[in-house]
Amino acid sequence: MKTKIFFFLSAFVLNTMASFPQDSLKTQIMQYRQSNHDFLDKGRRMLLDNFLKNDLQKVKEIKDLLLAENNKNVYEVFYPIEYIYLLYWTEEYKELIDFIKQVDFRQPVSNSVSILARVDNLFSSLFQKSTEHKELLTLSIDNSTESDMDKDFLVLQLEDILRAGQNTVIDYDSEQTAYINRLSDKFLEKYPDSPYEKIIRETIRFRFEPSPWAFYFDVGLGAAITSGGLAEYFDSGGGMEMAFEMRHKKFVGMFGFGFSGHSLKQNIPINNTIWPDKASSTHSFLYINTGYLLLDNKQFSIYPYVGLGFGGISAGEKETKEMPELKKLNLNCFFPQTGLGFDFKFKASSPYYYSKEPSSRISVRYVYRMPQYEKKVSGMSGSTHNIIVSWGFGGRFPARRVH
Repeated sequence: MKTKIFFFLSAFVLNTMASFPQDSLKTQIMQYRQSNHDFLDKGRRMLLDNFLKNDLQKVKEIKDLLLAENNKNVYEVFYPIEYIYLLYWTEEYKELIDFIKQVDFRQPVSNSVSILARVDNLFSSLFQKSTEHKELLTLSIDNSTESDMDKDFLVLQLEDILRAGQNTVIDYDSEQTAYINRLSDKFLEKYPDSPYEKIIRETIRFRFEPSPWAFYFDVGLGAAITSGGLAEYFDSGGGMEMAFEMRHKKFVGMFGFGFSGHSLKQNIPINNTIWPDKASSTHSFLYINTGYLLLDNKQFSIYPYVGLGFGGISAGEKETKEMPELKKLNLNCFFPQTGLGFDFKFKASSPYYYSKEPSSRISVRYVYRMPQYEKKVSGMSGSTHNIIVSWGFGGRFPARRVH
């Protein structure tokens, strides 16, 4: 009996000793994590309350305590941009400069910071107040004991973080970006080989060099107006064109093809038969042009051009069935042409064409073509005036950022 009791008590004690540390550790872990999260939550909220009350000394004390409780790891307490704003307000410029030199905005913050920042509005409050009191922050920098170079950099950095705004997306086409680029250029010129040069070139100044190359593809409809001797044989008609265009700097190269439909105004004797009055005809052509951009910006392009083409006239399907001889009209020739193009562009996100998305355009082109069909049919001299309205897509190739 005593032996059974001894074994029972031994098993009970061993089981209790095995389970107690495990249960105790689970409790400690749960309590520790919850306590740490709550402490950070209340600390960030208390910091924000004092910031809104302009008690910056208290803000500094809370900030320092929160960092001390997290081994001075900024990413465990704040988003980097939150910390930068706080250092501007607490005027801890040396710490601010050191942090900017080594900050990695891609490094993830702790889960607690990620969760709390969504609801406590710390960043939005810091951003809004910094925007409203930018002059005050700038004045504090000017009145500090930092060197002129450090002061100029801190002002430049402040302009940069205010530019991005709450969505952290930089508008490369904005006046603010142009202003910051000018400040950056001035700083780089004033302080060559400064310790901030790499930061400015890689993260603050966003200047782009437009690509010299652009490509467009267009499809258009228009009118072909006959003139001279050609107008005595064919009336004016409607047509369609397709064109491929390549641009390099100011030069334009085009390859296109198309057709227009016309009715005969009189009988045309050809191939031992009579092509009758009012019959239909198709004028087909292809061409290559070269031009020069007089104007080319985000919205508009204007460019004259000259080129060489090859065209031909064919009879309509009804007439060729009735008169097979018309299948061999042999009315074709080379012709010179000249013209003027005007583009209206849209969906172009930047004058630097930084976006990789293609832009679109509406183009109006006038073309003066001078075929020489009189060599095949006496009196069939003259020219055509072509007006084409087209829709195209393409644009400049992605720009190269200039560091």
